[in-house]
Amino acid sequence: TPKEAGIIMDYCEREYPLLTRYAALCLFAGLRPEREGKLIPWANVNTTNITVDWRIAKDNETRIIEPLTPNLIQWITLTQNREPKNWTKTNGPYRNHKKVWDRVKQVIGRPWPHDAMRHSYASYHFAMFKDAGLTAKNLGHPDTNLLRKDYNSAVTEASAADYWALTPTESLSPS
Repeated sequence: TPKEAGIIMDYCEREYPLLTRYAALCLFAGLRPEREGKLIPWANVNTTNITVDWRIAKDNETRIIEPLTPNLIQWITLTQNREPKNWTKTNGPYRNHKKVWDRVKQVIGRPWPHDAMRHSYASYHFAMFKDAGLTAKNLGHPDTNLLRKDYNSAVTEASAADYWALTPTESLSPS
């Protein structure tokens, strides 16, 4: 939900700020958490587009995610000067990414569905922008069939507006 996404972003920023970038790219750009979100180099992320290189893409094809939503641009701007700039499997934002991310996931207080962030991106993007082709392209899907089958009417427009309004200033609660 938008509330849970806000809780995740708030918790990352407060407790694990190097993971804020990872969470933002998975939640608001639809990167696959297990590879793309962890391995994408900063050089491929800017405020106009994100290039997912074929070497980290599940389908081994390069894709460009654009246009970026205003909230994602704000998250990228907030996190762009944080180290490390080039993550690898052994040089992630924290040495034990899985263990740390498991702690983050616990803050929503319920079981974490498989690919929750990517599926949230797909559902909320499709509901907000009503463009199956664009959403499918950004996800790296070859066509809109999977998107229409799994995400058509999955969330309301009002909920989608709340999701895309999650910015560093809106979602972060005072400590």
